[in-house]
Amino acid sequence: MRYGSSWTVTSERPLRQLGAALGTAEAETSHETDAEYLRADSWPQVVAIAGRLAQVMIANDLGELLALHEARVAGEAPQ
Repeated sequence: MRYGSSWTVTSERPLRQLGAALGTAEAETSHETDAEYLRADSWPQVVAIAGRLAQVMIANDLGELLALHEARVAGEAPQ
């Protein structure tokens, strides 16, 4: 994860990693069914990367909520 100048965390790298991991899992399957993906040797890596991406998304949401809250407390945000 990379933090920008504000609270926002960029998700570029985790998205690319997730795409690559999904590609690897897809290469291990023949019919691309959910069951085959779950049995793929690389599936745990897909889940781990997806978890990191979820953390980035949650951090961004929390940062936006914090900024909104602080603006309202300071009287800067429209009601």
